[in-house]
Amino acid sequence: MRASLGVLGCLLVAVGCRSHDVSLMASESASAEARPLATPLAPERRVGELRAAELTRRGAEFRDADGTDHAPEIRRAAARGLARLRDAAMRPRLLAELSDEDSEVVAWAAYGLGELCSSAREGTVSALVARGTGFVDATEETPLRAFAAIARALGRCATDAAEKTLLEWATGRGPQAAEAILGLGDVATQRGRLREETCVALLELASGSASTKPWSFALQPLTRTTSLPPSVIERAREVASLRLVDGGVDRVHALRTLGKTDEKAVAPLAAELVAVGKALPSERVEAARGLARLGAPGQRALRDALAVLLQGAGDAEKAEALRGADFGPLLTALELLTDSTGARAMLERCARLDVAKDAAPTLVRRASQLRCTAARLVAERDFEYPRLTRCDLSAPEGAEGAGPIGGRAMVAAIGIEGTKLVAKRLRVWKRYAEGTDALARADAIRLIGAHPELEDPETPLGAALESKIGGVVAAAAEVIAQHPDRIRRRDEGPLLRGKADKNRKARSGDARVGKALVALLESVDATSDLEVTAHVIDAAGALLLDAAREPLGRLCASPHGVLRHHAERALASLLGGDQKVTCPQPEGGLPAPEELARLGTGSVKLVFESDAGELGLELDPAYAPAAVARVVGLTTSGFYDGIVVHRVVPGFVTQLGSPTADGFGGAPGKPPLPCETSPLPFRAGTVGMALAGRDTGSSQFFVTHGDFPHLDGQYAWLGTSTGPWSSLVEGDRIVRARVAP
Repeated sequence: MRASLGVLGCLLVAVGCRSHDVSLMASESASAEARPLATPLAPERRVGELRAAELTRRGAEFRDADGTDHAPEIRRAAARGLARLRDAAMRPRLLAELSDEDSEVVAWAAYGLGELCSSAREGTVSALVARGTGFVDATEETPLRAFAAIARALGRCATDAAEKTLLEWATGRGPQAAEAILGLGDVATQRGRLREETCVALLELASGSASTKPWSFALQPLTRTTSLPPSVIERAREVASLRLVDGGVDRVHALRTLGKTDEKAVAPLAAELVAVGKALPSERVEAARGLARLGAPGQRALRDALAVLLQGAGDAEKAEALRGADFGPLLTALELLTDSTGARAMLERCARLDVAKDAAPTLVRRASQLRCTAARLVAERDFEYPRLTRCDLSAPEGAEGAGPIGGRAMVAAIGIEGTKLVAKRLRVWKRYAEGTDALARADAIRLIGAHPELEDPETPLGAALESKIGGVVAAAAEVIAQHPDRIRRRDEGPLLRGKADKNRKARSGDARVGKALVALLESVDATSDLEVTAHVIDAAGALLLDAAREPLGRLCASPHGVLRHHAERALASLLGGDQKVTCPQPEGGLPAPEELARLGTGSVKLVFESDAGELGLELDPAYAPAAVARVVGLTTSGFYDGIVVHRVVPGFVTQLGSPTADGFGGAPGKPPLPCETSPLPFRAGTVGMALAGRDTGSSQFFVTHGDFPHLDGQYAWLGTSTGPWSSLVEGDRIVRARVAP
């Protein structure tokens, strides 16, 4: 699951009466008189039934009476379940629950309405604005805050009215202004921009005045825009530069804002990048990313900064220093360097970086990443450059171009833009396209799309599909879906794509690629990787495989929305013409996860002994009980023992749990979990369940390195972490995982 980046509710926790805002609602006693008495069932039993209905996506099992029940825990469970259904038919119920006197019910209702906003934007925004104006949260401490959920839902709706209201709330500088700022950040994320007057007002908040203190956090929405209005760029640079003198976590917003401005921001960003021991490693990473966005001046600054950061590169003592948190900014700056003009000598020294023969594996990996990145930059089109072929210190002696890091660097050099895969370059490419290293092989397969000179792409693509390795299969399917005309037998003629063309013909599927795709579709079961399967469906649809009609028809009735969505598109493409294909959700919903029978009620501490030291997780089942039960169960069974950390983005996340270490798949034999997303915030050290689409969670989780509001509401919030998670590098291993006493 890539990324992709970028992750909770067991209602067994005791819940009591909340204090209420009587200025907006009837008093609690009057409201209680209007409610029916508690359900004849014990509240705990009905809560359990609602939890089961939520996890199986059976909307029909939610009753109108649940939303008006006297017991607040039942109303909360109903609101949470309806919010997670994401069913537009449930919108009226969520609107009704938005007026509840219980803050937690309001939070879930607002969150659900934000997720459904595309079906009725104006009406939803009006309801949210009316509920949020003058709203005061319950006084007790709880991570689920109703006003925050309302503001974020408005941000998800992203209408002009929502933006204007959020700005009014933010500029009021009241106790809830920060939530309004985050809502504006969501508007920018959804639309890629903010109104000019919004940008101006945010900059005024950030700069402060004679009567108000500067507020660096007000820059956060500007960092989520694709680009700033030209009229505010100079002012944004000035304000962000001033806010760099402020301490605290909000400095990062100033750095991200500078990267959105102009070349005059290069100097302050470069100064931050080389401020070892003064700026936080995560801040230095953001400075490097900002420089990379500023064109040629930024590239020159990256080169000069690397000359400082790499002083002494090549010495074993320098390599020992790579153990610390400063490795992330260094690697990030090196990976972002695209113009190596004038940097050859520095990069060659880096490519010679050495470590002691008995160095720890994690140190070997860090040195190899720097060596291979530098060597690839020096090599340019010379894929036989000796420093490149021997850059991976973990490769066996004499095995050139080998190793998990060196292989991928070699593939990147082989397929560099402007080259053709012919002669020796073709022979070396085939070695990786047919090799045993899953990551290098997937990279080599992806090159097929950019190299039309390959005469027989069907052979490596067919072999990749037959490999049954998730990442390799997905890479091949992606290429086929994007370039279907490249995969055909000579006697088939061109692939006619026009739906109205009566002469278009479906493929028989008797060629290698067609057979492999059909076989993969026919083998899909309850535990299959949904992400890989979705890519395979897309490939079959793009090729117009007639033999795929039957398995695609079965997938059209899948309980998993991800598969139905892709099957619908593939069948429409295959049938052509004006035929409309719909794949409605089956009445049975999702199968009940086995974790439903063993949900926990209290927090659980896990200990992960890793190459980078001891790491900890404290998982709270209050908001994602099934996901927490899955991770705890896998820990107990030993699944994470020896697992590879397959993804580390410095300053952002560390992710693990892929059994094949390529970012695909989950625990063998375990079906995907339903999403348990919530409006909880993802702050530094938060643990989230990794996803590749709706209801696709399994065994992969991530730990954040900083505050990332754009993750809020998109992933299941599992808990918090302790220990140096940001010190891990890709390829590090979890030696042993256990549940703490």
